[in-house]
Amino acid sequence: MLTNTVAAAGGAVLGHTFGKGEILPTAVGAGAGLLTGEVLNFGAERTRQRSFETGYAAGQSDSAKRRYQTLVEQQRVGPVVDDSERVRLVEVPLPERRINGPHFAPATMTLRIQD
Repeated sequence: MLTNTVAAAGGAVLGHTFGKGEILPTAVGAGAGLLTGEVLNFGAERTRQRSFETGYAAGQSDSAKRRYQTLVEQQRVGPVVDDSERVRLVEVPLPERRINGPHFAPATMTLRIQD
């Protein structure tokens, strides 16, 4: 609103000066100044909105990254000093098998089970 007031007053002064004190050029100058103020306000509002949207998107991205890192940290299995009582290793025999063409030989898989 201050921008519109200043722009309209400046336009009126210019219109009055160039119109040699007549009312019509003064009014046209004030209207042109008001229009200029509105254009400036629109541009400033648009820039502010774009900045907000950019910052919001960056914040959402950072939030997603933090959630992902939290999940990764929760799933990471680190060395724990006293986990020998809570961890069991179970060997599971895998038979000979054919899956979609490839032939797999018999094998043994070790599963780590933590209570």
